Amino acid sequence: MKSIDKKNEKLDEIFKALADKNRLKILLFIHKQECRCRKNELSCQNEACIKDLAGLLGVTMPTISHHIKELVNAHLITTKKEGRWVYCKINKESFKEVSDFFNGLTI
Repeated sequence: MKSIDKKNEKLDEIFKALADKNRLKILLFIHKQECRCRKNELSCQNEACIKDLAGLLGVTMPTISHHIKELVNAHLITTKKEGRWVYCKINKESFKEVSDFFNGLTI
C-alpha cells in the first residue's frame, strides 16, 4: 500500500504543478526543444533557456524562476546552469509515470 500512496503523492504533485496555465505553457515550450540564448541561433537540443521562457510569457525572471521551481519540485523538468544561463529539460521518467497512470485507467 505504501508504494501506491507514494505514487499517488507524486502524481498529485505533478497535477498541481500543471494546474497553473503558465506552467503548462512553460512545459509545452520546453517540449518544443527550443533554445535560443546564444545570438538567437538554435544552440542546443532538447532544452529551453529560462530567458526565452520569460519572453514567451511576458513575465519577470523571478516569476519564471518560481514556475521553474514548481516544475522541478514536481519532477517534470530538470535544470542545468551554463554560465549565466539556466536550461530546462523534460524529465521523461515522470512523463512515463503519468502516461502509465492514464493507460492503466479503464473506461
